[in-house]
Amino acid sequence: MNSDSARTRWSITWIAIGAGIICGMQVGKAPPMIGGVRDSLGIDLVGAGFYMSVINGLAVVTGIIAGVFADQIGRRRAVTLGLVAIIAGNAIGATAETSSVMYLSRFVEAMGFVAIVTAVPGLISELVAPRDIRVALSAWSIYMPAGFCIMMAAAPLLTSPDGWRSIWWLNAAVVAAYLALFLATTRGIGGRPTQPRSLSGLRAVAARPGPWLLGLIFMSYTTQWFGVLTWMPTIMEQVGLTAADAGLGVALVVGANMAGCLGSGPLLQLGLARWKIVVTCSLSLSVLAFGIYDDTLSPELRLILAGLFSAIGGLIPGAILAGAPMHSPGPANVGTTNGVIVQCTNLGSLLGPPAVAWIAVQADGDFGAARWLVLGAGLLGAVLALTLRTVEQRMTTAARKSA
Repeated sequence: MNSDSARTRWSITWIAIGAGIICGMQVGKAPPMIGGVRDSLGIDLVGAGFYMSVINGLAVVTGIIAGVFADQIGRRRAVTLGLVAIIAGNAIGATAETSSVMYLSRFVEAMGFVAIVTAVPGLISELVAPRDIRVALSAWSIYMPAGFCIMMAAAPLLTSPDGWRSIWWLNAAVVAAYLALFLATTRGIGGRPTQPRSLSGLRAVAARPGPWLLGLIFMSYTTQWFGVLTWMPTIMEQVGLTAADAGLGVALVVGANMAGCLGSGPLLQLGLARWKIVVTCSLSLSVLAFGIYDDTLSPELRLILAGLFSAIGGLIPGAILAGAPMHSPGPANVGTTNGVIVQCTNLGSLLGPPAVAWIAVQADGDFGAARWLVLGAGLLGAVLALTLRTVEQRMTTAARKSA
């Protein structure tokens, strides 16, 4: 926590959140530009899918390691290295002449992504007063939908005559400018920890049920959210919308997620229990999926339901990420705790879309069959939230006894 524990440094907190939005932009630039990338480099559909999943895949494999790394070298340094990696990845991609170099560029970007998203929550915890931690971390949860929407909307408008490469160069320039801003405004915070380097922090985090429950709840949510939203443009085109209208509609749906993300902090501040938010939202998403997949409803109504799905679902990330400091063994281990959450979260992001696609294929192209997957993921999230309730009640009781 910052030395002046009574004051929250909101301006720097938002700059730290901006680093996460930079990460979301790297995810969001690929879908609208992947056609041009494929044409230029001769990448087939499977290869394009691999390219777009590299970030999620690396996060699944290295999330915990990256969290330990951030805790050990200092969170400011971890974010700095992450931004440098994203700049390098974009530069490599912009000059790529073969598919293998393009995959390398995505891998470098992915390393930067994982370093940043595991380090920033711990950095935020140093910048805000205890009373504001829930609101600040719920604000942090907008990083993915915000960055994704920015690039989904802007990339087609900013593309120059040389095509997608201009977007990669533009990203490199924007991130370089942001890196300069970040370094100038974050001096003196997020430094190297004073505790000796060891694996004791990792063991302490791994031994606690809370980080794993938070991560698995987030995994259940991302299975639902990415499973539904990834295929919404395809579903909307199947029912008669143009590609442009479908893309705009889904962009607005994704944007609605930010409203939910920002809403969870105030709800927690007002005393609404984390488990109640998760149970209510997980089950609501399961119910809404039945309407989203209902072919008898108009495309417009289905998009409205998808918007509600996205907005209500956004309450879950904020509620979960706000729980990381509570379930961490100590302030020095927040990065490692977030590494557990990131690893589980991206497993849902990685598996949700192909699982929905596989179910649709088995049902002769009927995406409606995937509503049972969304229902199952929602029920799992609710059960895990009830388990988290028991854990948090025990922690509260123990804290009162020791006070």
